[in-house]
Amino acid sequence: MDSSTLETRAEVSGRKVVTRRFRSLEDKLQIIRDARAPGASVAAVARTHGINANLLFAWMRQEEQGVLCAKTRGSAPALLAVRVEPGTPVAPRSQGERSAERIEIELPDGVCVRAYGSVPWEGLERVLRLLRR
Repeated sequence: MDSSTLETRAEVSGRKVVTRRFRSLEDKLQIIRDARAPGASVAAVARTHGINANLLFAWMRQEEQGVLCAKTRGSAPALLAVRVEPGTPVAPRSQGERSAERIEIELPDGVCVRAYGSVPWEGLERVLRLLRR
């Protein structure tokens, strides 16, 4: 096993030991490059690196979508520039939006995203990822 691969062990039902490997982003990208080489077989590349071909296909799909970095352990989250304007009233826009909690994000291209009330982070992250495309 190479030194860039993190391995963890966990006992299941007190008998069997399950081993999980966590590969670095650089390792994943190199394996993807190997699989995309002319004449390469994804299954053969996966076997060479000791992973399942379905996992390699998933990494390739994530890389195409631009989310592989976000799914890799140890990668830092992307930070956005934030401007806080003092004196901005925080009020609901309509009768259905009763909470005073509000997040407003203005993107460089002028698109403005407003979230009112308790918004799950996963949902907001999904919206921002779609807008980035």
